[in-house]
Amino acid sequence: LRKRTYGGLTLRHEHCSGAPPLCNGWSAVKPMLQSFRVLLVEDDDSLRVCLGEFLADNGWDVVATGLGNEAIRVAREQRFDFSILDFHLLDGRTGLEVFQTIRTFRPLPAILMSGAASREEAVLAQQAGVFTFLRKPLELERLRQSVHHLIQHHFGGPLVRPRNLPPR
Repeated sequence: LRKRTYGGLTLRHEHCSGAPPLCNGWSAVKPMLQSFRVLLVEDDDSLRVCLGEFLADNGWDVVATGLGNEAIRVAREQRFDFSILDFHLLDGRTGLEVFQTIRTFRPLPAILMSGAASREEAVLAQQAGVFTFLRKPLELERLRQSVHHLIQHHFGGPLVRPRNLPPR
């Protein structure tokens, strides 16, 4: 992978040593902005894909998994700005447990979601420091607004991070 600036754009080249604009292997890269990074933990495969696409379409970089243990491992290895977690996961963990475990080694704001959590579980989640709790079935606009509010609250906005700022 090679990068160079040409005509005010950052260009990325992936396969040959040609020079722009003669080689069609060059592609433009947006130079100024970088997305917030989101850790998405949802055990329903189709919902995980849908939410991942929705978040990516809104300009956020998404790493998605369906397992709590995998989410903890990935959070140790990579940097994320915030997480979106399902409450009940198939590997025996809850999203709240995943949030609390990750918080022991890295502060990571979280949105927790569930269609089956009790009122008491939702209260426990908020007392534990989860930013917000959303009920399923999710309204995508409500999720987008919740992410927007989380970013405004924790990062002061805007919805897209300038490239020179590292993730928290």
